[in-house]
Amino acid sequence: MAQIVALGDCNTRGTDSIGSNAYPEQLGALLGKSVRNCGVTMSTTREMIRLYPECIGEETEIVLVQYGLVDSWKTFKYSPYVLYYPDNPMRKIARKLVKKYKKIARNFGLNRLLGENNVVPIPAYRRHLETLAEAYKEKNLFLIDTVPNQDRRRNPEILRYNTVMRQVAERYSHVIYIDLYRLFEKHPEWYMEATHINAEGHRVIAERIASYYMNLADGENS
Repeated sequence: MAQIVALGDCNTRGTDSIGSNAYPEQLGALLGKSVRNCGVTMSTTREMIRLYPECIGEETEIVLVQYGLVDSWKTFKYSPYVLYYPDNPMRKIARKLVKKYKKIARNFGLNRLLGENNVVPIPAYRRHLETLAEAYKEKNLFLIDTVPNQDRRRNPEILRYNTVMRQVAERYSHVIYIDLYRLFEKHPEWYMEATHINAEGHRVIAERIASYYMNLADGENS
């Protein structure tokens, strides 16, 4: 088991061009700690609930959590959700069918007629984060908000989910909220494209978390 465990979606996992140098790995290098990156592309807090018992162990000191990009996505109200973890061939086929179903619904105007929902509704999102916070009160838990999307239509929902994440962090003394949204909205050069951050963006996140962590350690030692 690793000293740092990261749970999150594509911007935690890192794209292929980032390789094994996403912000969790960079944080590990800054702090001299081992890292296990359990980020899963396109995942939500539903996957997190299944992942965390497998990823977090007794040796884990720091847990990084960054979900909201996919949770907040609005889609056809009656679309099923197929998990990305644990994955298998049948789920991959099911996701392709669901994608076609969503496209048909959108083309026929069913989204407007029957309505849309977030992929993970806010009450469930809040409950999932609280479950993790309750489970690991002896660890340093960092809730990292979702950076703004360059497709600005997505940002009102992202902000709503970031607010919930901050509210959860405020409830627990062992949970630190990392505000990235306001920082990243000033720096479009930290993106590869609309959604994925580049190497510079990962460096900024790692250094920001490291600063928070070292301040915590200084406070404990003073």
